[in-house]
Amino acid sequence: MNYRAGVLHLQNKDISEYTRVIREAGNTDVDIVVLPSLDSVESSDKYDEIVDVISKTAKQASVYVAIHMYEKARCHLGYEVIRSNLVFDRKGDIISVYRKPQNGKANCTASPSELVTFTSDFGVTFGVMMEEDLALSNVEQLKGVKNFILTGDWQSEVPLLSAAKFAPSWSYTNDVNLVSTYGIYSGKAGLKTGSGSLVVADLQKDCENEVAAVPLVIAPENFLAEDLSLYVMKQLDLQASANGYTETICHRSFCCEFYVKTAKDVKTESTYNLATFNGVRPFGANHNVATQICVLSGSQNNVNFEIISITANFTKQSSQYPIVQSTAVLPTEAFNFEVKNNGVTEQVTLELENGKNIMNFGIFGKNANVDLEKDYVVEKNSTDKVESDFVEYFFNEDVQEFVDYLWIRLRVLIVVVSIYFLEMM
Repeated sequence: MNYRAGVLHLQNKDISEYTRVIREAGNTDVDIVVLPSLDSVESSDKYDEIVDVISKTAKQASVYVAIHMYEKARCHLGYEVIRSNLVFDRKGDIISVYRKPQNGKANCTASPSELVTFTSDFGVTFGVMMEEDLALSNVEQLKGVKNFILTGDWQSEVPLLSAAKFAPSWSYTNDVNLVSTYGIYSGKAGLKTGSGSLVVADLQKDCENEVAAVPLVIAPENFLAEDLSLYVMKQLDLQASANGYTETICHRSFCCEFYVKTAKDVKTESTYNLATFNGVRPFGANHNVATQICVLSGSQNNVNFEIISITANFTKQSSQYPIVQSTAVLPTEAFNFEVKNNGVTEQVTLELENGKNIMNFGIFGKNANVDLEKDYVVEKNSTDKVESDFVEYFFNEDVQEFVDYLWIRLRVLIVVVSIYFLEMM
């Protein structure tokens, strides 16, 4: 069974453009369209107005609409800004709401931690996600769902984990359809291309594809490279690699085996590094991610890699993703990503033949099931830790209840004192 999805690629985020695209989606038989985040200030100040406009337009166009918005909500003694993913059905009714506090601490209006889903009238169950969920979720949390919508901006401190770069690998590894504001990905079949501000693609409900593609990110000129200062790394000897070059690089007992063979006419001014990382990376203000990474990383000079092969044994409880970033399209038939369970660990191999202009090529492993404080050394600035502990304490439910209790008592006291002074006058 097929359904038609659309995503909006638009730099000028304006509600009038959103309504135009929704109508265009309805005219092209799109079943569901995913819109990017509106400006946080505008959407929070005009939340009800924007919801009403989207609802009416979705009904007029008879199309499902998913949008990320910001709203202000009462939380204990004040207000907090909430990040919300809203899904409207063909009648304009809101059928799914997924919320998170923007500060990541208060929990007055947050959705439950389990995956938020809804089932459409065309028989497809969708999971609703925000960008950071790609890196923070694990396979068990997906509940066997094969179709996801992704919207909700998130600034990642780890370039490899930004949604624009990680979405192709996440869809490929989990073999699921991912309809995101960065593109439409269909599991092993990869990115569905299109033109114009509204990109449309037909997807198989069960993500069954006869063809496979490289989960590639085409890197722009202003590409933000991974910070390798935290890695154990060694510069690739391009002269030696013309005859085939083997290197093993380890970091905290985690080892990556590299084999690289380049064409004979390789440019000597090109620079590539082989790097390994095993530890905890900060992910936003409130999360740490246990990671194991093997990567070949370098400049975008015209280097022809005849063979790149990377193999490593990852923690058994982890999930592994291929990272492929280049300034050129890579051959699908010469790409291989294989995971073997050898009992204690997961042996993962990533291979590519005849690849050009490689920026990053490697394996990213994350473990969402470990106790970071117990299994890893999490280095924190002492001031940041004190501030973090205070915020966590202040937003603790018991503390909030106590503050509310004191406030009620104080108001009663104010009333009593006011009455007393009025009687004395």
